[in-house]
Amino acid sequence: IGLDQDFFDKWRTGDLMTRFTSDVLVLMRMMGILVIMLVDTIVLTTLTLFAMGNFVNWRLTFISVLPLPLIAIISLFFGRFIHRRFRELQEKTSELSNITEENVSGVDVVKLYSNYDTMQGIFDNKSQEFYNSYIRLVKVWGLMFPLAMLVGQLAIIFVFNFGGPMVINNQITLGDFIMTNQYIGMLIWPMMAVGNLINLIQRGRASLRRVNEVLEQKNSVKEPPRKDFEFQGHYQINHLTFKYPGSQRVVLNDINMNINPGEMIAFVGRIGSGKSTLAKLLVKLYPVDREQIFLDGKDINDVNGEFIRDNVSYVPQDSFLFSMTIRENIAFSDEKMEDKVEEFAKLSHVHDDIMSFENKYDTIVGERGATLSGGQRQRVTIARALAKRSKMIILDDCLSAVDTETEEEIIKTLRQQAEDKTILVISHRLKAVKNADQIYVFDDGQIAEHGNHNQLISREGIYYSMYMKQLIEKNLEE
Repeated sequence: IGLDQDFFDKWRTGDLMTRFTSDVLVLMRMMGILVIMLVDTIVLTTLTLFAMGNFVNWRLTFISVLPLPLIAIISLFFGRFIHRRFRELQEKTSELSNITEENVSGVDVVKLYSNYDTMQGIFDNKSQEFYNSYIRLVKVWGLMFPLAMLVGQLAIIFVFNFGGPMVINNQITLGDFIMTNQYIGMLIWPMMAVGNLINLIQRGRASLRRVNEVLEQKNSVKEPPRKDFEFQGHYQINHLTFKYPGSQRVVLNDINMNINPGEMIAFVGRIGSGKSTLAKLLVKLYPVDREQIFLDGKDINDVNGEFIRDNVSYVPQDSFLFSMTIRENIAFSDEKMEDKVEEFAKLSHVHDDIMSFENKYDTIVGERGATLSGGQRQRVTIARALAKRSKMIILDDCLSAVDTETEEEIIKTLRQQAEDKTILVISHRLKAVKNADQIYVFDDGQIAEHGNHNQLISREGIYYSMYMKQLIEKNLEE
């Protein structure tokens, strides 16, 4: 959770779940069983060899145990293959977990597009790959154990071959001969245990490597020590150019902007023009070069990201809700806010909807808020952001599922009730943001024009064309 956004953009949920469940379980088993088997093997082998040498015959003991180290050698040889095959198996497990998680999360899309066969085919392919990988591991395991058992039988043959004549020549008694065979049987288990130990170690190594790949991830955003100050929310952006980590595509190019405290700012423009990216940079979800973004006169690289996000309520496009009650989702574990939940719900225009539910604010919303409509989810997430009582609110196209009139009303209410707050609205509906103090029009990663509504209309540029097009579409609908 403490890693930055770049990590979660690259890693898939199913893969992470497998690494921190299946792989961690393998490590737990390895550590527990490894200690027991290691102690058991050392103690049993030492005591058995001592008993054979002292109570039977040291020469026969030495000869009879000669083949047994071969078991350990065989285990070491096959251990390399086990390590490789088990790592492959865990990778296939991650892939299967990914496709399962996606199918469950996107079940509505699958049903709406009647795309069962395609998704079933993808799932079947991943299942077959997992099965094939598991069989390859079992084949190595199945070949190693019979070979180890064969070597164990060689030790018995050695006892008969060398111990028999010793009985005939009265060098040892028949009882000693029988006891030697029993001792050899006792030694075969520790040697086989060596094979088990090596198998466990190789599996553990593969899982440890996969877990460490996650644990060794470093934040691309270098966070300075937290030093709190009076947050005003004054942003100054100077010639900002940005590419996502690991990508060569320029997403934002030479952005210049001032956001003053208490203002309402709007970002508009086509999809993919860089609006949401800039909003994420303002809350320091991704790293930027020095001297490109300043917050209250300080280079954003010198300000702790957690401090920024404590003072900025960011409502993303994806309206995520936890499988809790509506009240708990809005208060979000802040007991001080629970008594004011209804106040924030009214501000986000979702109170009436909630009161129509049987359990009202105690309604369980289901996984990801599945029991609510898209518009209701969006308005609940806005209520949650308001409950945070931060100095700045960013609405990142989070009202796309409500009608234009409702969006206008929500934004109007927010501005009236939060006069001292800075409000940044990203929207495709120009009518909803026409009262903003400053409107920035994005086009292909650049700011094409900016100003207030009247200024932009008078220029008859991109904003004017977009506004007139939406106005005509609205009139046609009516």
